[in-house]
Amino acid sequence: MDEKGFSFTPMAFLIMIPILLIAISFTGIVNEINAISQIAIGGDVTYTAANNIIISIEKGGKDAGRKAAYLATRHVIDQEALRVPNPFFATGQSKQYIKNITTDAINNNTVATCMKLEAETGRQIYINNVPINSYSDKPFKPSQITIDQTDPYSFNVNIPQGFNLTVTQKGQNATIRTPPITTTVSIEGLEDPYVWVKSKDRLSSIIYKYPYYTSQYNEYHLADQIYSSKLENLAACLNGTGNPSGITPRPYYFVDPDGLSFFDRLEGRSTSTEPSNTRMSTFVVGDPLKEEPGYWVGMSCVDHEYFKATPGPNTITITNSVDGNTYVVRDYGAPGWVPVVFRLSDKYMTRLGLQSNYMFTP
Repeated sequence: MDEKGFSFTPMAFLIMIPILLIAISFTGIVNEINAISQIAIGGDVTYTAANNIIISIEKGGKDAGRKAAYLATRHVIDQEALRVPNPFFATGQSKQYIKNITTDAINNNTVATCMKLEAETGRQIYINNVPINSYSDKPFKPSQITIDQTDPYSFNVNIPQGFNLTVTQKGQNATIRTPPITTTVSIEGLEDPYVWVKSKDRLSSIIYKYPYYTSQYNEYHLADQIYSSKLENLAACLNGTGNPSGITPRPYYFVDPDGLSFFDRLEGRSTSTEPSNTRMSTFVVGDPLKEEPGYWVGMSCVDHEYFKATPGPNTITITNSVDGNTYVVRDYGAPGWVPVVFRLSDKYMTRLGLQSNYMFTP
């Protein structure tokens, strides 16, 4: 790109060379080509610097959103530990909390990136026509950023409005408007504050995706295989992330249109107003409310049903066709492979494709 903003492609060089041979001396040709090469190289660095800033905003949004989501879960749990009511429940402000933290982090990262690139490339960088070294505003305001979900295990940070970014070198200006940016933030691996707050013995539950669900036909595949007196996929779902350091198994989370979204869980809600495709459920292993006055052991093991005391009249038994013995569903994360009573409501027995009795043949 020359000082007037014209771009030179390799084909342009091939077209120009014979014209230059006729018009000027050989020495002039060499000088002209060197000048064109320097302009092209300079323009490339200028463009790359601008592009790197855009990439940094996108990556910064992902990192900032993840940090904000973690801080939101900790805020709920730490406040509960101090016996302070859920800070988000009354106002429904979990998204705003995450958005504010995310916006601040994106702004800090954007300005720091611009300053670093200016120092490394020798270019002058301007945001909204203000030199980066004199820039005291914020590139983005919380009102310019939105947060939404399209699946249960992540949320999107959307930046629909950008800012004017100018990169200058020796009179060459590359001015662009940063484009709309959407970045997806995973919430897998974060602790679920809903289960921790609701359970009397502070049951720790980590959000991880149940791996055998297929979305095409909403098939859960929990009863695809019976082996060693267990329903394999259901047992795997109950065991979830395993039994690290002797901690109670943390069951996987499965897609559930009647479940709770991540933001519902932050706000401690029993029902959801979020889109149905953003909701999930998990199983409650054991009976963490069994000492609660007026509470009885016998609720559905689906988390939001369990904490609403929804009866779970259905149990699942497996009969050994050789010796005739029957077994309830086994929790194979527990020591000694002990059987556990697993109860479900009629609705979830049907939804999850499960039956009350299964036959196992060794």
